[in-house]
Amino acid sequence: MSGIPKSPSIFITGVTGYIGGDAWHAITQKYPSCVARTSCLVRTTEKGDQVLARYPSIRLVYGDLDNTEVIEAEASKADIILHFASIEHVESARAISRALQRREKFQQATYWISVSGTDNIAWKDCENNTYGEQPSDEIYDDWDGLSNVTSLPDTAPHRDVECVQLAAGGTFVKTAIVCAPCIYGIGRGCGNQRSIQIPDLARYTLQKGHSLQVGKGLSIWPNVHVADLSDIFLRLFGEAIQNGTRASWNHEGYYFAENGEHVWGDVSSLLAREAQIRGLTQSAEVRSFEAEEADNQIDFASLFYGATSRCKAIRARKLLGWEPRHADIEAAVLEALEVETRTLKI
Repeated sequence: MSGIPKSPSIFITGVTGYIGGDAWHAITQKYPSCVARTSCLVRTTEKGDQVLARYPSIRLVYGDLDNTEVIEAEASKADIILHFASIEHVESARAISRALQRREKFQQATYWISVSGTDNIAWKDCENNTYGEQPSDEIYDDWDGLSNVTSLPDTAPHRDVECVQLAAGGTFVKTAIVCAPCIYGIGRGCGNQRSIQIPDLARYTLQKGHSLQVGKGLSIWPNVHVADLSDIFLRLFGEAIQNGTRASWNHEGYYFAENGEHVWGDVSSLLAREAQIRGLTQSAEVRSFEAEEADNQIDFASLFYGATSRCKAIRARKLLGWEPRHADIEAAVLEALEVETRTLKI
């Protein structure tokens, strides 16, 4: 097939978010000229001003994910679509897919790169209500075990969105999904620079005077630094603009991002212990909650801290030459504690 133009048009969502903001920073550092050819979906003038302050030549498109006509129109004009805004919003994914169906019909080369999350592979604990229990030895991978990942049950988290993305690929339309785990590190984007899981747990520890674990606290999650996650997006973007053949796309275009794993009970204990050492709390207590009560303490706690999600990122390493540079999850936990302490002005 013929490739995309040498100066491709780009449509991006989620550029003021944690993942999208950092990924766009990485991309524009290497490919600064692409900014002037990019349209960016933003919800408000405040968000738009944030984007323009960093990227003055970008074209703003105002709307949210429910404005599917706007999304479909912009996607239909783009050679590369970077969809970072949500892993849960199926109608925006369908809007992009409809635009790509037309581009496929008219044989217009297009790349759609989107983000997902490894809570999808935590589906068994969600269905069996085995939160915080001793995890099984099952570890998903995106190479030999790829078919197991792309055929998860429909009840798996955000499976409906992934199905739309996986079905959108064709001869001229190429899709890739980057599945992010627990992300740590301070983002470099123009908007939100804060992750969710570890910072929320750190904030809870400081506010309540104790940390939290779900059940026995034995659940395991993979992790990656936000800059290393962005490097996968950067490498896929580079493959797209160069019409390269190293990357795999469509049903083989599924990339885990992972550089180690942690036990959530250990993270909770570290936060509680360090908060006490620093004089921020009176004790190093970690309280155990069952799933429903944990969700009353922190939004999505049962899923984020109680369900096990294990994977190996093989595809990006093999095909894209991805070599993550950050691997100190303990340092990341302590950094999050410091940031939340300053934010709360303790």
